[in-house]
Parts: sequence; structure tokens; C-alpha cells
Amino acid sequence: MSISSVGSSSPYAGAYSGLSASPNAPLGETSARDDFMKFQAMTPAQKMRAMMLAKLGVTEEQLKAMDPEDRKKIEDKLKEMIKQQVQNDPEKKDQKGLVANIFA
Repeated sequence: MSISSVGSSSPYAGAYSGLSASPNAPLGETSARDDFMKFQAMTPAQKMRAMMLAKLGVTEEQLKAMDPEDRKKIEDKLKEMIKQQVQNDPEKKDQKGLVANIFA
């Protein structure tokens, strides 16, 4: 039994694209090791975004393919999820200025 196909069912597998470097994985699919290495290479912000998209059941590729209106709804949901996460963090409960719109 091979575990190389486990990575393709990972909730984070669609958060990034790439071909397999593993000889055991079929062409176009990533192995669990490949998925792990790509996930570890992400910045903390990219990891957070990938995990939140996975919670919503959407990959980065699916998000890019959406029409602007649907994409905006997902992006707004991500912003709300980030805001809730920061507000519910007990270590940062009394700190100010943690959430800022840097695009304004």
C-alpha cells in the first residue's frame, strides 16, 4: 500500500499548484511529501489563507476562476474570518491596531 496518493486529498493540496516530483505519484498529482514541502515553503499569511480557503472548500485556482462578484464574496468572507480570529485570540484581547486595512 502506497501513501503517496494521500497528499492529493489534503485540504491544502489545492492551495498551490505544481507537478509531482515524486516518481510514485501520477503525472499532474502531488504526493503527500510534495504537498508538505510546498505548504512549509509558504509564508505564515499564505498558510493562513490556504487553511481558511480549505475551510470554505475553495482552492486558490477555483477562486481565480470565479467571476468578480463571487470572488469578492469569498474575499469578504476571508476578511471576516481573519477579523474573528484576531478578536477571539485571548493573548491579544486588549491590544489595539491588530487589524488594519493596508489597501485603504
